[in-house]
Amino acid sequence: MEILARPTSFDDRTGPDFWIDEAIWGHRLYDEQTPWLSFLEFMTVLLAEHRAGRTLREEALNSLSYRPQLQLRLRNLVFNNPHIVTVMAEDRTDEAAWTIWLAKMADTAGGLEERDFSYLRERFESFKDFAAVIEFLQGSAIDGASNKRWSSKFVFPFGPNALYEDANVNPRGGVTNDRRFFARTGELLYLMLCRSREADVLRGLLVSRFLENPAPYDRMAAALQGEAQFSKGERAGAYLPCSAHPVFNRLAEDWIAVLQLPIPAYDAIPHLVTMTGLNLILYQLERAREVLASEPVRLVCEIVSPRKSVVRDLSADSYQRNNGLPQQAVELFVRRVGETEEWAAACASDAPVLHAADILKKTFGWPDGEDDEQVPDPQVLIDRLTEKALSRHKQHIGKIHMTWARAIGLSSRRSSRRVRYAPTDRLLKTLVACCVGKRLEFRDFLTLLYERYGIVIGDGQARNYIDSGDADQEDFSDNARRLEERLASLGLLKRLSDSCAYVENPFQRAQAA
Repeated sequence: MEILARPTSFDDRTGPDFWIDEAIWGHRLYDEQTPWLSFLEFMTVLLAEHRAGRTLREEALNSLSYRPQLQLRLRNLVFNNPHIVTVMAEDRTDEAAWTIWLAKMADTAGGLEERDFSYLRERFESFKDFAAVIEFLQGSAIDGASNKRWSSKFVFPFGPNALYEDANVNPRGGVTNDRRFFARTGELLYLMLCRSREADVLRGLLVSRFLENPAPYDRMAAALQGEAQFSKGERAGAYLPCSAHPVFNRLAEDWIAVLQLPIPAYDAIPHLVTMTGLNLILYQLERAREVLASEPVRLVCEIVSPRKSVVRDLSADSYQRNNGLPQQAVELFVRRVGETEEWAAACASDAPVLHAADILKKTFGWPDGEDDEQVPDPQVLIDRLTEKALSRHKQHIGKIHMTWARAIGLSSRRSSRRVRYAPTDRLLKTLVACCVGKRLEFRDFLTLLYERYGIVIGDGQARNYIDSGDADQEDFSDNARRLEERLASLGLLKRLSDSCAYVENPFQRAQAA
């Protein structure tokens, strides 16, 4: 794969303080942006690029620039509208209810130049019907019960009218985009899929299933919002360091498998979110492994048992080892500049500290020049940058593996003081829906999870641990048996004989029936 150069647009000090995490993983992975929020940001980018005639096409590497929707009327109505509850509780006539509510919204709606919502009276037969639609959209919102500000809450992405970027509305009514919850991870996701070899197939599915054939519920959002609202400026600055990567291809293949299931598009979204989370976790670990030139990433998964087991300990060890990979990669990425011939020449020059600082400036965008002359030795510069880089890394990017693994149901502390890989029923259902056609022999399913995602469950995939004496074959055989029982209880596995069990995709099975 080709690793792209650091963009010169970040040399003007308006970007990150230094370019290290971004050089490895892109600008940027962010733990506070959950897999769900990453999907929503992706869909916002996709819609904007579709309207510009560039659906899932990157005209030049890292050239993404788009103008997203704001939909402030919609989110005021759904998330900044406490008056509707009080008006409904007063049990007034329909005319009085509309009059009182419209007056209250005219006083309190945020971020709008015109606070006139009178158009809604023509779109709903009664105020009660209007209130029912608001209640439905509130109930189906993504993380709707959170304490986030109203402008950072999101309706379910039923279709184009329900998509918009994260925004900050100040008390004076000014509106700016916010990078806390839409922190560019969705932009990275968009670039990854653009650069996958399946981009053409995926483009057709995304357009046909989401953008040009939205769910009927999207008409509710359209009725509330009215004419679409857009940001005043373009959103640019996304950067993905790899022009191609096996994870990009696998991610696209997983999305295609889900989108081809015979289920409504909005039912497919949770599966897309889960597979996005899994693949982005693996992307972070794989890029760290590539920097470290270490062994392949493996996820030893315990299928939860009532008692502590060898597999549980190995799973916790696997989790901790993977959790530390990104931090190790950051440190090595910085320190290996000290092994270059250019660094050696700088150290042998008449002004070693100044020349070394120039190298760090050119390579990482650091330091900014202050206190350089007071540094006694070039190695001190590397030590300082390493310390700063690790401190910054631990704040957000270093938490991706921990936060996202929990969010998608990959990790757990159930019955243990240590976090380990222990997939939930929800994740198992998604893996079956994504990876199994109509049916697949159980042992082949275990092999597929291992070869595709590095997931270790059965003894056939755990040969390294068995051969090294860390576990017995029986330990992992029991682990596989527990998975077989779990899948059977979920209606995802059918045993035909003592030696033959098949994992079945329930969606494909329903279609065949």
